[in-house]
Amino acid sequence: MKRLLGLILMFFGVSYGDTLILTDGKYQTYIQQEEFMVAEGENIIGPISLLPIAVVDAVDVSADNLSIKRLIIEKTSQDWKKNLLGKFVTVEGEGRVIRGTVISIDDRYITISGKKGFIVTTIPEFSSRISSHLRWEELFSPQLTLKVNSQEAKTQIFKVSYPIKGIKWKISYVLKIRNGLRMLKGYILIDNNTPVDFKRINLVINGRIKKSFKDMAVPPFTQKRIEFIKKQIQSADDLKNLPAGSVHIYKNGVYKSSKRLNDVFR
Repeated sequence: MKRLLGLILMFFGVSYGDTLILTDGKYQTYIQQEEFMVAEGENIIGPISLLPIAVVDAVDVSADNLSIKRLIIEKTSQDWKKNLLGKFVTVEGEGRVIRGTVISIDDRYITISGKKGFIVTTIPEFSSRISSHLRWEELFSPQLTLKVNSQEAKTQIFKVSYPIKGIKWKISYVLKIRNGLRMLKGYILIDNNTPVDFKRINLVINGRIKKSFKDMAVPPFTQKRIEFIKKQIQSADDLKNLPAGSVHIYKNGVYKSSKRLNDVFR
C-alpha cells in the first residue's frame, strides 16, 4: 500500500546531534541528522532547513535501508528583499503600522496582502522599519525536500551532509617556563565568522589532529579556543607529530616572545 506522507518542518536550531568536521580547505563539512516517521511506500519528507551558510550544490543525503528517489532544494538569496517574498511582515513608518504577506518588493515600493486587501507603500527609511516574526536563519535557510520509498513504516534517520562557508581554524600553543620546567598547552582556535549559533554539536577534527569533542557550542562571530593537548616537554623530540602552529612563550609568568613550533628549542 502506497501512502503519501507529508511531515512537518524541523528547524536545524533544535536538531541536536549534528556534526561539524574541520579539515584543511576552503569549506568545512556539516552533517545534519533529522528523524522522521516514514510510511510504507512513497513518502515526501521535509522541508528540512539547512544552515544559511550551506553550499547547497554539494548537498548529499543518506538513509539506511531506504531509497531516495528525488531531492529538491529551494535556494535562498542573500538579498533580504527577495527572501521577504511570501513572508508575513510588519511595516512601520509615518505614524502607521501595516501587517501582511509580501507580494512584491523593489527599491521604492512594497506590496502587501493584508486583512483589508492589497496595500502598496513606499519602503520606509531612517527610523521606520520592516520587521518579521521569523528568525534570521528561517528567512535565509535553504529548504530541502525529499521523495523516498520505504519497504515498511518506521522511524528513519536522515543524514544531510554539505560544505559550509565562514568557518576557519588554526593551531596555537602556550609554553610556560618556570624553574626550568616547560609545560606546553595546545589549542584549536575556531573562528565562526557567521551569524549561525552552533549549539550542542559534535566537533570533529580529522586533519592534522585526530580528535572529537562532544556537545560543543560555537557562538556567532566569536573565536572558540579548545585545549587538545597538555604535556611537559624537555627536548625537540617531544614536539614530534604535533601540528604546526605559533607558540606563545611565558617565562616566570611574563610573556617573552612567539615562535614557530619547530623553533622552540633553537
